Amino acid sequence: MAKRGFLARHGIVRNAIKKDMLYFAPAALIVSTAGLSVSAWDLIRHQESLFVHSAHNYFGIALLVAGLTIMIVAQITLFRSYSATLVIREDHKLITHGIYRFMRHPIYTGAIMGLSGIAVYATSMYGFLVLSALIPVFLIRIRLEERLLTEEFGDEYLTYKMAVNKLIPFIY
Repeated sequence: MAKRGFLARHGIVRNAIKKDMLYFAPAALIVSTAGLSVSAWDLIRHQESLFVHSAHNYFGIALLVAGLTIMIVAQITLFRSYSATLVIREDHKLITHGIYRFMRHPIYTGAIMGLSGIAVYATSMYGFLVLSALIPVFLIRIRLEERLLTEEFGDEYLTYKMAVNKLIPFIY
C-alpha cells in the first residue's frame, strides 16, 4: 500500500495553503496585533472611559457583537466546508444559501466589523487606522480564495459571483 500525503489523507484535493501562509497569515497577524495593541493602550491611558459610556462606546460594542454574530453564522452555514486555510475537500460543496445569499465572504465582513468595533469602543483613532490596513490583506486573501473556488466549481461559481456582492450586501 502506497503512502498517501497529508493533504490526501485529510480529503483535500485543492489548496492554496502556501500562498495563504505567505501572503495572508503574517500580514494579518502583524496588523491585527498592532491594531489591538494600540486600542488596548488607548484604553489603558483613558481608563475613565471604561466606566463612563457614551454613544460611541455603545456603537463599538454593537459593531463587535454584530461582527462576531456574522462570523459565527457564516461558519455554521459552511459547516464541513469551513476551514481556516484555503482548501477544497473531496466532498466540498459550493454554499450559496443562508448568509451567503447576501455576500460571498461574510466571515471577512464580520472580522472587519468586529475589529473596528473594538477600536471604536476604545476611542482609538490610531487603532482604527491600523486595523483598517487589514482590508487590503483580506482582499488579497479573497482573491486567492475566489481563484481556488473558480478552479473547483467553474461556471457555477462565476454565476454566483455575478449575482452576489463580495463583502457588503447590495453595495460591494
